[in-house]
Amino acid sequence: MDIDIKLVEHARDYIEDLAKGINPLTKEAVDDNDIINQVKISRCLFYVADVLGAVAENGGITGKKAPKPKQEDFDIQKLDLTQFGYSAQPIGISVIAQKINALKPENMKKLKITALTNWLVDIHMLSIVQVNGKNHKRPTVNAENIGITMEERDGQYGPYYAVLYNEAAQHFIIDNLHAVIEGGYNGGRKKKNSPSI
Repeated sequence: MDIDIKLVEHARDYIEDLAKGINPLTKEAVDDNDIINQVKISRCLFYVADVLGAVAENGGITGKKAPKPKQEDFDIQKLDLTQFGYSAQPIGISVIAQKINALKPENMKKLKITALTNWLVDIHMLSIVQVNGKNHKRPTVNAENIGITMEERDGQYGPYYAVLYNEAAQHFIIDNLHAVIEGGYNGGRKKKNSPSI
C-alpha cells in the first residue's frame, strides 16, 4: 500500500488541532463540554498525531526508520578536482581529506584519511615510528623534498607532532589520487605490487 505523505501530514495537523480543543476546519475553540476536551480523548489524539508524524518522517514506513539509500563507492571520476581549494598555509591530512570529500556527491562514500596515509607509507613518503608504544607516521626525506613536514604543537595532553602538507604536497596528493583509489586503499581490494610513484 502506497502512503500519501502529504495526506498523512494533513491528517496529523487535523488531529493535533482536535487534541488541543480546536475545530480543524474553522480554527475556533470547541465547547469545553465537547467530547474531544476530555483528558483521555485528548491524550489519545496527541498520541495518534505523534504516530502520524513518525510515519511522515520515515517516508511512510512504520516501525523502523526508512533505509538509507546505498552509497556508491568513492569514484574519482565523479569529482571535479579542479575545484580543490589549495591552501597556501600547510595543513593536516584530515583537512585535505575533508576538502576532497566536499567535492563528492552526497550518495558517495567518503575518502578515508587512512587511505591517503597508508598510500603515503607504501610509497615511502611517510614512515611508521613507535613513540611510547604507539605507532606514529613521520615524513621521510623524500616527503620533506615535496613539502611534507612536521611541527611540534601543544595539545590537550601535552606536546605532539603534527604532519603538515604545504601547497606543493597538496598538489602531489591530488595529482596522484587515482593511485590511491586504483590501489584499493579506500576499502576496495588492494592490488598486489601497486606501482610506487
